[in-house]
Amino acid sequence: MHPKQELLEKLTGIRSSRKSYYKELNYVVEEMKKKNKQLEIINQLTKIRINADWADVSAYLAEQLYHLLSFDVFVLTLVEDGSLAFYASQREQQSWLNFPLTAPLDRKLPSSVQELNSMLQTSYPDWHITSVPLQSRLQRSFGFLSLLLGEQQQDDQEQLILFQQIAEHIGVSVENILLFKDVSKKVGIEAQLVQSAKMAAIGEMAAGVAHELNSPLTAILGNAQLLMRQLSSEPLQRMTKDIYQCGVRCKKIIQNLLTFSRQEEYHFECLSVNELIEDVLVLIGYQLTVSGIKISKRLSDEALLFQGSRHQIEQILINLLLNARDALQGVPNPVITIESFRHQTADGSFVGVSVHDNGVGIKQEALAQIFQPFYTTKAERKGSGLGLSVSLGIAESHGGKLTVESEAGEYSIFTLLLPNYENEENAGE
Repeated sequence: MHPKQELLEKLTGIRSSRKSYYKELNYVVEEMKKKNKQLEIINQLTKIRINADWADVSAYLAEQLYHLLSFDVFVLTLVEDGSLAFYASQREQQSWLNFPLTAPLDRKLPSSVQELNSMLQTSYPDWHITSVPLQSRLQRSFGFLSLLLGEQQQDDQEQLILFQQIAEHIGVSVENILLFKDVSKKVGIEAQLVQSAKMAAIGEMAAGVAHELNSPLTAILGNAQLLMRQLSSEPLQRMTKDIYQCGVRCKKIIQNLLTFSRQEEYHFECLSVNELIEDVLVLIGYQLTVSGIKISKRLSDEALLFQGSRHQIEQILINLLLNARDALQGVPNPVITIESFRHQTADGSFVGVSVHDNGVGIKQEALAQIFQPFYTTKAERKGSGLGLSVSLGIAESHGGKLTVESEAGEYSIFTLLLPNYENEENAGE
């Protein structure tokens, strides 16, 4: 460069201005990249599945927020059924996993961020905690998001503002999930009412049919017994005995229909799982075998007792067996295996019944939805989509569980678990 031009640039400050310009330009570019990254993450945060489990929601939020904010533990705080629930997630290797948080669960939603932080401080006394509220469209708080850092540090105002802005977007998604769960619960209750009304109508019809058949059947059994005493020749004696035995079987079916139709059977009593299975098979076993289905029973030798409603548990078993029958249509060598057993879990001792079929199975994407009201994989007019939803509700009202395991084109196993009555007795002593 010419000495005169260099002297002129020094005197006018052109060189220093150029450096400042490029420095500021780089700063603006970096800020734009940062903002774009934030917008990308915020966009991801709005893609939470509407039917997601809260533990999965917490882990997903933690994974996305970790790209923007510094923390070691993420906590989603909500009120469920009047109790405070904490869903905490912590990073393990490359993924975020949910874990139980030791905190008071019987309290109402905190009225302020400070109150929530004090509650979390009991479990994490020396940690730095930053919390922001989740608010509805009506500006009512329904939960909190909390970031916990293992080392104390000064509050970063810029990060706090960003966290608050993110919470506004997350709040919309979380509120939608809360509304979906609330609506699903109400739909489930309505489905149970519809199914109960349907079962009541069937019960009345069954009671009427049973009473109509009872009178002529009594005459058939009485006359058959008289003939058996009078007839001495072997062929006639054997034929009369067959008539009598078939009449006794019909009598037992009618008795089961009457029991099934009685609405007062909703009261809880001590019941045997094995006896219920036998009673249900008397009711619909013939219907299954004439469809070409082999019934295999594997009943436990020990007494499997539980407290429950005979009518309602029979309703579950009938539902499961009829679903298994439908899954076996057109399948070569169809078999339904019904098994009773004792099952021990961390929650206690249970008696269990499993219904296994080698039918068409259920696709994996449908497994998460089959217990939802009005969802069905059956052809139109062959299912209402209420059976499994109502069965799950009955199982849970008994303190039990109804689960499914299936492989498309291979098999399905539905398992009903009910609290063991003997275990409850021992616990009360």
